[in-house]
Amino acid sequence: MRLNVLWIMSDELRADAISAYGNSHPEIQTPNIDRLAQAGVLFESSYTASPVCVPARTSLMTGRGPDETGVWGNEAYGDGAHPMAPDLVTFPEVLAAAGWTTRDFGKEHLPPGISPWQSQDPAGSSMRELVQGARETGEKIVRTPGLGFPVAGTWPAGKDYPPEAITQRAIAAMAESEGPFLVRASYLQPHTPVIVPEPWASRYEHVDFADAPVFTEGTSRFESRFAEVNAGHAMDAGEFQRAQVAYHGAVAWLDDQVGRLLDALELHGMADRTVVVLTSDHGAHLGEDGAFGKHTFAPQSHRVPLIVVDPRRAQPGSRRSDLAHGTDLARTVLGSCRVPAPRQIGGRDLLADPAPDMIISAIGYGAAESRAFPNRGMGTGHDGGGWPQRFCVRTRRYRLDMTTRVDGRRARPGESDVFLADSCVDPLERINYADDPRYRPVRERLEAAVRERAERAFQPEDDAVYRAFTPPAAG
Repeated sequence: MRLNVLWIMSDELRADAISAYGNSHPEIQTPNIDRLAQAGVLFESSYTASPVCVPARTSLMTGRGPDETGVWGNEAYGDGAHPMAPDLVTFPEVLAAAGWTTRDFGKEHLPPGISPWQSQDPAGSSMRELVQGARETGEKIVRTPGLGFPVAGTWPAGKDYPPEAITQRAIAAMAESEGPFLVRASYLQPHTPVIVPEPWASRYEHVDFADAPVFTEGTSRFESRFAEVNAGHAMDAGEFQRAQVAYHGAVAWLDDQVGRLLDALELHGMADRTVVVLTSDHGAHLGEDGAFGKHTFAPQSHRVPLIVVDPRRAQPGSRRSDLAHGTDLARTVLGSCRVPAPRQIGGRDLLADPAPDMIISAIGYGAAESRAFPNRGMGTGHDGGGWPQRFCVRTRRYRLDMTTRVDGRRARPGESDVFLADSCVDPLERINYADDPRYRPVRERLEAAVRERAERAFQPEDDAVYRAFTPPAAG
């Protein structure tokens, strides 16, 4: 029997926004995602290959990290031919060649040179459409002070909410499939703009979010500069509260969509022959240290939920604490479908292969033209130069991230800006042990691993990257 695959994809979904992962507010519940976890295996230590959309999504498709694909940032999503490593293969293409029908609904956000799907329908993933709808209510949209990202707004009552089309079309595609299928329901939510319909928009107004962490001891210059560009410290308490309510309301809406998809599988008698995967491209800051959005290797941005239901291989209701990485999705799905993975697909099969001692993620081109927010041309480094390239290595206990490239060259001594966390004594990773002499052997070992990986990275020429990148028109 050839199994179907339902891939439920979200954007900027934090693991700790899900009750099965231990949300700090017991009032917040995600019963349908929890139901999915009870049917499969939940990975507690799952991390994105890159905490920004385009490279993370490219890694999910190819099983290769940014240092292998050459897709380091959102600059790869442009009108031109972005330079990438040769011979990249996506796992939906492998499944299609083996007889699966592959269909995608919602947000894709990949470089122009990557086309994984037989059919791709972006309806319901427009950011502009959500903002325009929210303006019709006349209600103030809460925006981040530094960049003006919409982080809280209400969708008008009585008007169809566009993202619901993703669920509807994914259900229809599964119901009408005559052979094995890979269907992805890819939601923008809870990514900005966080525009949510009722009753989800106000569901958590009674929850007091004032206890969110706001300070990291000795944070890196990288993280402090990112927070400075966001300027979240300038938000008042009411705006901060409303942003949290909206985000968790968007997660509640997403949870209901998960329930509709699972119900459809059961209604059509496909639940026992369908692999279901739920994950996100990355997490999100929600005001910690003044930051909003993704981009750093702090756990709220770097860590992602990952739940895999496999009727043949996953123990229902199990939890795993070994390291999982965004590059592992491709081989895991192919393994569940019993389709051999070609050599070009990286990562590991999470349900068959041994766990690694460490995983490595990366972000940014490190060019003089690089910006933290390239679509807006905003976010220079501390000294006004380009936004740096940065690597992160994680073991079961430690996280080390550091700058490896800046202004089109390798980082010089004194520019590495190391952050070292010890999750055994500091689970929230809010203390920097990089200069603590007790951690010197750990720092040296992990720095060596990063430098070795950075030395052999595929680094496209900066001029080719920025010739290909054209920021979209504002609006």
